[in-house]
Amino acid sequence: MRNPRMRLALVVATGAALAVCAGVAPAGADAGRQGGKPVVKVVATGLDNPRQLSYDHGDLYVAEAGRGGKKCIGAGPEGERCVGLSSAVTKVHRHKGAWKHHRVVEGLPSLAQPDGGFATGVDGVSARHGRLWAVETYAPAGSGVPTARPWNTLGKLLRIQHGKAKIAADVSAVEFRHNPHTTALDSNPYAVLALPDGRRIVADAAGNDLIEVSRSGRARPFTVFPDHDGHETVPTSLALGGDGKLYVGELNGLTDEPTARVWRVDVRTGKILDWKSGFGPVTGVAVNRKGDLYVSQLFGGVVTKVSHDDERTHVKVPYPAGLALDGQGKLYVSAWSVADRDGTVVKGEKTPGGQLWKILGF
Repeated sequence: MRNPRMRLALVVATGAALAVCAGVAPAGADAGRQGGKPVVKVVATGLDNPRQLSYDHGDLYVAEAGRGGKKCIGAGPEGERCVGLSSAVTKVHRHKGAWKHHRVVEGLPSLAQPDGGFATGVDGVSARHGRLWAVETYAPAGSGVPTARPWNTLGKLLRIQHGKAKIAADVSAVEFRHNPHTTALDSNPYAVLALPDGRRIVADAAGNDLIEVSRSGRARPFTVFPDHDGHETVPTSLALGGDGKLYVGELNGLTDEPTARVWRVDVRTGKILDWKSGFGPVTGVAVNRKGDLYVSQLFGGVVTKVSHDDERTHVKVPYPAGLALDGQGKLYVSAWSVADRDGTVVKGEKTPGGQLWKILGF
């Protein structure tokens, strides 16, 4: 099953090992640890399906996949999907001692359940030295999704500037031109990482590969991931480590089948170097200066820290997705990442809306 949207829906529909994160009490103020344990602080609420995060010079950016819209395009493998222009990129920052957030671009395509949950749209974002990039999922022809502007941004790398999204490269075209992972043709750009040398790396979750976009906007295959443990890899998340290597999280497997890996890739050549394994479906990765690895396990309901000496510790976070570290090494995570601002229904219960959390003392 190549498309992570289909796999995510399947996992929820079958009730596979979702960890209920009761007892996670967000802290009311910044504090290191409580009782020797990490604590969390909610720094933004009212987000629509918050996914990947990026930190740049004091600001955090959140990819909001949106909440779909009023036009529904019928039932499919994922159930009924409704479309609208509700996806966005949001900036979160401190102002006069308080957390503030506002959308720096909005009105981008989104597909979601009728209640706004489990959306796809802008899933990936990356900021570097004031330049902001985002990637949108792809919708195949004949799916019922509109094709006129701004729907032509689907499957593309976008440059976000002055409140507008400009197409910088056609990422999904690489899949249909080269089909690097030679099975069925499918594309879902899900994460992007801007590199210091000006290149952008995009994780194509449905293509099972990484795409390199040059400074001039030329997109080409970069890394193709092998299948393993009976599943395709499905890369979902990207980070640049202090060792200068790429870290790539994957969705492979289920929560009770912890076969997902975090791959380490040569940033110059795209060669796979090694990996860490034993995770449930991964939707976010980050690496601090000491070499500690942080991993979001979406349906396990935890963020896992793998220290540089391989010790693993966990913090409960409901539906965690993107991760980002600030300049002081503090960790941020998208929580309730499959819900719009009003929450969605999972297994008969309504969730809170999408949020951004800060984890302290972790």
